[in-house]
Amino acid sequence: MITLFFITTLIFLAICNSQAHACMTILVGKKASKTGEVLVAHNEDAPGDFLMQTHIVKKSTRPENSRRKFEPDLAEITLPDESAKLFWSEARTIKQKYSASAFCDLFVNSNGVAICSNNCAESIEKNPDLTDSQDPENIGGIGYGFRRLIAEQALTASHAVKIATQLVDRYGYASSGRSYAFADKDAIWVMQIVNGKHYAIQKVPDDEVCVIPNHYTIHEPFKNAPGCGELIDYAKRQNWFSGFEAGFDFAATYQDPNSKFLDKNIYRHVRTLELILDQKLDNMLNQKIPFSVKPAKKIDIAMLKKLLRNHFEHTAQDSYGDNTPHFSKPLTVCNSETLESTIIEFRDNPAGTILRRALGEPCLGIYMPWYLGIEKLPLGYESINPQESLDTHFKTSESEFEYSEQNIWFKIREIQKAANESFPEKAKIIRSIIKSVEERLERELSMMDMQILPRLETDPENMTAMMEGAVKTWAVSVETGLKHIISEAKIDLPEIPQEILFDDDTNA
Repeated sequence: MITLFFITTLIFLAICNSQAHACMTILVGKKASKTGEVLVAHNEDAPGDFLMQTHIVKKSTRPENSRRKFEPDLAEITLPDESAKLFWSEARTIKQKYSASAFCDLFVNSNGVAICSNNCAESIEKNPDLTDSQDPENIGGIGYGFRRLIAEQALTASHAVKIATQLVDRYGYASSGRSYAFADKDAIWVMQIVNGKHYAIQKVPDDEVCVIPNHYTIHEPFKNAPGCGELIDYAKRQNWFSGFEAGFDFAATYQDPNSKFLDKNIYRHVRTLELILDQKLDNMLNQKIPFSVKPAKKIDIAMLKKLLRNHFEHTAQDSYGDNTPHFSKPLTVCNSETLESTIIEFRDNPAGTILRRALGEPCLGIYMPWYLGIEKLPLGYESINPQESLDTHFKTSESEFEYSEQNIWFKIREIQKAANESFPEKAKIIRSIIKSVEERLERELSMMDMQILPRLETDPENMTAMMEGAVKTWAVSVETGLKHIISEAKIDLPEIPQEILFDDDTNA
């Protein structure tokens, strides 16, 4: 049994476990992007021991009125009769951290609708309604199943909002506060939920960019959205708001006072906007930050990579010198808790949508392109099948978190751990190799796009095979790049006993 990996990692990550869950999302309207396509960039962060799994869940049907309790102590949820095909990035964790893994997964369905989220705790609500409106004995609210059920059904981003409001209205939301982004090729909607049955909704303007760290960012909710009027009435009844409707600010009213203007949120929010607007914004650190802004220039993929890899370089918070920035305070965008970094580029045909994904800390990871239309995964990204993963998401086994040569996650985390321990020497070598690999991947993606995108409608079967071949090739390129990194940066990987190396003849 290999325990060395997690013994050393536990020691190294002890510092970050005291820091709050700190995801980051950047939403780019199609007229604000250089390609004219909607773009979503997201860092999924959570402290502790995690294992990232990638799944493709096939389209399926269920018996009518099927129900499921997604997690202990929460409500039993009625399931839709049909589910779209799903691309599912799953964050699995050890028993002590199950509450964190309830809110980390990312989905993109075969209709081209993407869902990701950010923790916005704490909300001001301390007495939430978590009772099923159709069954008063079914209590606890909805948590982990929320995003999955939306992904299974959503035809568009606006349809996702409709499903989301219906779920919250019926069951109540079980977490203190959270922001969800629903995006497709045409639009991006943001829904920010309070513990219980209240929420604010806003659309990202097509020509603007929206940045969401871990606090509420909607000030003026979309007036025609469900639940908008009730927000004001409820706040008045609770004595949270006593002004006029014209002066109502959702973020200011529904954020817990102790969760406002936290350094870990304000600096990530403002420093990201500085890069987008190309201007200093120190005056905004203690002021109301707009929901969205018009960028100084159109946003491209390279810019989004830069934003997700940001450590506040050349600012007053750039104080870590030659030490690793990933444990610094205030928390940077790319940090020790980052589990995965994803950039989604939406195409007219959903199958051609591209997910660029870097595991772990993105400044020390390779953004590999994935076509949404693939039916098979490359080796090294899934060790548990989708149904078993769903069934055991809150019943993980210790053996899952033991170092394995067959899972690329462990190798990447070992590389990043070594880089942080010998910063900046190893990091410079790693980043040089990453740059070279990513440049090659982007060139190859451009060539594949020219062949695949024009023929997706007329020849879907052969184009799916081409997409799968491309993703498999890119996975091999990433693996080769990691081997180069390990050699050049002189990184020692955990030793694996021979009986473990050869105990599975299917991989021999």
